[in-house]
Amino acid sequence: MPDFHWDTRELAVDGDRMAARLINTGTPVKEWLGAAPSGAPFEIVEYAIYTVHDGRFRHMSAMHDAEALRKQLAG
Repeated sequence: MPDFHWDTRELAVDGDRMAARLINTGTPVKEWLGAAPSGAPFEIVEYAIYTVHDGRFRHMSAMHDAEALRKQLAG
């Protein structure tokens, strides 16, 4: 996805943990998540929590609305 982009809307840091609210956008150009490319772009909200150790990401968990993403990918 050549135009995939994360836009950080909120970021909180507590010691070695970070939480972020991100807006993900992009336009798939080949099959992605089981959907054929339709030329339709998508925009979804993602919530992610990261653990950092020695300046490196060690763990990440994320949540987004998969159904909204599927509907947008269907065009």
